[in-house]
Amino acid sequence: FGEPVIKISNKKIFKTNSKSFFFAGLFLQKKIFQNSAILYEFCRYVDDIADKNNRFKKSKLKKIKYNLNSKNKNYKLLKINTLISKNIINKHYLSQLIDGVSQDTSKKVRIKNNKELISYAYSVAGTVGIMMSSILNINNNIARKYAVDLGIAFQLTNIARDILEDAKINRIYIPNTWYSLTTKEIKKLNDKSKEKLKSATKDLLNMADLYYQSAFKGLAFLSLRNRFAILLALVIYKQIGVKIMNKNYSNLYIREKVSFLEKLLCLMKCVFLFIFNLG
Repeated sequence: FGEPVIKISNKKIFKTNSKSFFFAGLFLQKKIFQNSAILYEFCRYVDDIADKNNRFKKSKLKKIKYNLNSKNKNYKLLKINTLISKNIINKHYLSQLIDGVSQDTSKKVRIKNNKELISYAYSVAGTVGIMMSSILNINNNIARKYAVDLGIAFQLTNIARDILEDAKINRIYIPNTWYSLTTKEIKKLNDKSKEKLKSATKDLLNMADLYYQSAFKGLAFLSLRNRFAILLALVIYKQIGVKIMNKNYSNLYIREKVSFLEKLLCLMKCVFLFIFNLG
């Protein structure tokens, strides 16, 4: 394979599907941003397969896993395989990611307890943290642990944000040991289920905050420019949870997003944090 080629469509996928990460990614070094876009495109590709109403989706994911690091001509795999062949990322973590996403192909997804929740979050997001560490040229094991924590924090935030959307496709990531809920109860949103969901949301975001706090410590392992970009991604994504709580559990009614103006405010906050705490 030659140099990985970033087409406009790849950046467009990044920008369209994850405006928060795209905004933060603009502050990364150009080559790192390009490789991050390749990784994001691959993650989006496997996620979309799992989310489709297609009985062959599990076998499709298995085929993708089989074709990692091969000379398969599928253009969706060509770029990610280039990163593997150049040892920029390790296919072991891509395989773990696919295994994690494969859990979402079941007709019914139900997380049992805390251990299963964190295991799932590691598989679908902590692995991405490890691969981003490699893209950022960080191979320190302690630093990778913090990167995993950031991925888990992002995923817990996602779960809190998407409770209603997930219920519509028969998925409940709130551990059953926390609250016994059915998808019907979540979609119906009566007084009883609302109280359970509010408590679950608070618990998920409190747990996410612990992982954000841990991840913050890992920023010290990054170069100054990359440190700022990852800090910005952390602050912007954490803002989703802040909005949910400030708007009285708005996740029970809408899918919260961080507006462009709010991103600019997060940018100003990061400049302050960077100068006075991290510089």
